Amino acid sequence: MDTPRTSRRQFCAHAISLVTVTSLIEGCGSKGSPTAPAPGGGSNTQTLAVINASVSGRTVTVPINAASPLASTGSAAFVVGGSTKLLVARTGENTFNAMTATCTHEQCDVTGFSSGRFVCPCHGSQYSTSGAVQAGPATRALQTFPAQFTNSVLTITV
Repeated sequence: MDTPRTSRRQFCAHAISLVTVTSLIEGCGSKGSPTAPAPGGGSNTQTLAVINASVSGRTVTVPINAASPLASTGSAAFVVGGSTKLLVARTGENTFNAMTATCTHEQCDVTGFSSGRFVCPCHGSQYSTSGAVQAGPATRALQTFPAQFTNSVLTITV
């Protein structure tokens, strides 16, 4: 009579193990959400302001005025135009760096900014405002795009 009980115990043990492993795999593979805390980003990680841009062909256009999240040097924003998602950092009075907002680790949207670095909310990869990897797990830099600022309009060629 012990055999059915042993089988039931074994079944339950395997079922619990399977559920635990599945949960762990889903947690590791998750792309996260733009509001998820950034591992390794520190408690001062801020979610980037989102700017809606105009897109025509391969040109993304962003008007910059005094109220823009990109109004001052050292600022950064998440720029969205159609299916194009970019990170933009203002590095000088008339200079900007633009790069893809897709993390090179597991293709999450990089939506955080902390201490002058872009921070991925999924696994904590950090990138400089030029797109270089500052902290992993990412090992490749973000793809950059030419940006030109004229008459209060930022033009990015993607």
